[in-house]
Amino acid sequence: MSKYNMLYLKTKLLSVICLGIILMLTISCNGRKDQTSATALRTQPTELSIDDSLRQRVADFIESRPMDSLLAFYLYDITAEKAVYEYRKDSLMPPASCMKLLTGIALLHRLSTRYKFNTQICINGSVRNGILKGDLIVYGGYDPIVTSYELPQLFRKIRDKGIRRIEGKLILDLGVDEYPQHEEHWIPGDLKRSKFGFFYQGTKRIEQELKYLIRLQGVSFSDSQLCWGKIPRTARRIALLQTPIEDVVQLMWKNSANEKSESMLYPLGRYTGRTDSLRGTGMNYLRQFIREEICRTDCCAVIHDGCGMCIHNALTPSLIIDLLRYAHQNHDIYEVARRTLPMSGTDGTLLCRMTRPRTKGKIIAKTGTLTRENGISTLSGYFQGSNGHLVCFSIMNKHIPIADAQLFQDKLCAQFFPPLK
Repeated sequence: MSKYNMLYLKTKLLSVICLGIILMLTISCNGRKDQTSATALRTQPTELSIDDSLRQRVADFIESRPMDSLLAFYLYDITAEKAVYEYRKDSLMPPASCMKLLTGIALLHRLSTRYKFNTQICINGSVRNGILKGDLIVYGGYDPIVTSYELPQLFRKIRDKGIRRIEGKLILDLGVDEYPQHEEHWIPGDLKRSKFGFFYQGTKRIEQELKYLIRLQGVSFSDSQLCWGKIPRTARRIALLQTPIEDVVQLMWKNSANEKSESMLYPLGRYTGRTDSLRGTGMNYLRQFIREEICRTDCCAVIHDGCGMCIHNALTPSLIIDLLRYAHQNHDIYEVARRTLPMSGTDGTLLCRMTRPRTKGKIIAKTGTLTRENGISTLSGYFQGSNGHLVCFSIMNKHIPIADAQLFQDKLCAQFFPPLK
C-alpha cells in the first residue's frame, strides 16, 4: 500500500473517531440538559380558551374599587396556560406568610415529598452484662416538630436493650450546630425560641436534657464522656422516631407556623452544601430555586427570611403564580399542597373566612398577615373555575388595615364564581 493511501486511511479513521466523540458528547450534553430541566417550570401552549365571564367579573370588581399601589393581583388559568387578569403583577410587594409557599415548595423539591426527619439512638459496640462496650449515639435530623415531651418514649429503648452503663462515649450527632437567631428586622418576640423544635434549642439545653433522659433509664456515665461528633458507619440503630415532611408543611401552610418555616432554612442549608451559615445557605438555595426551577432571573424576589415576618421581604404576584404552577406541574408536590393548604370557610387560617355558599370549600390558599406598615395582607392559591379549569391567583395588599384587606380579598374571591341562583 502506498504512503498516500496509508495517509488517506489514517486521516479517514481520525475523522470517524472525532465524529464519534462529538456525537457522544452531544448525547451526553443533551442527557444532562434533560435531566436538569426535568422538573423546571414549563409552559405548554394550548388551544383552550379562558373563561371570559370570570375575567369580566374580576375586572368589574377591581376597576370599580381602584387600589393604586395598595394592590397587586394576578389571575392565571393553569389548564389553558393563559393569564386571565392582571393588576400590577410584577410589582414587588411584602408577601407576609405567603413567603412560606416559596420555602415549602423549595423544601418539597429539595428533600422530596416522601422525606422523613429522623431522630434515632444507635450503639457502636456490644452490650455485655449491662455494660455497653462502645459508644451510644444520639442522632437528630433537623426535626422541627419533636419536643422534649416526645423523647422519653424513644429513650426507653436504651433500657429495653439492657444497657446500664456506657463504657465508651456518648456522641451527639444533631446536625444543627447553629441555632435560630432573630433576623435584624424582626421585632423582639416575633419568633419564640420555645416554639422551635427540641433540636433547635441551643447546645447547653440539649446536652442537659439528653443527659437527663439517658440517666432516667438507669444508665450511668460521666459528663466527660459526652462529645459532639458524627455517627460511626458501624453503628446499629436501636430506636427511631420519624416525622413525615408533609406534617411539617401542614404546620407551615395550614397553621402558618412561623417557627417551623424558619427552621427549614437549616436542613435546606445543610443538604444543599453549607458554606458558612446554614441559614444563609438555606436562603441562597431559595434564590437558586427561583433561578433554576422557576426559571426567573428578573428582580422578582427579595428574601430576608423563610417565614415572611420581615417587612423587607418582597415577592411579585407573577412569581407566586409561577410557584403555584410549578407545584401543579410536579404531581407529588401539588398533592401535598392540595392536602395541606387551608380551605375556604373550612379549616386552617381560612376557617372563618369565605364561609358563604358561593366560596365555602371552593378555594385552597395560603394567607399572609402582618400588622406592620399600616397593614400587610396576602392570599394566594387555587380554585376550579366554572368551566372546569384549574385557576391560580395571588392577591397582595399593603398599607391597608388588615380587616379591610381581608374583606376586599374575600369579596374578590367571590367573583371567581358565578352568583348563586
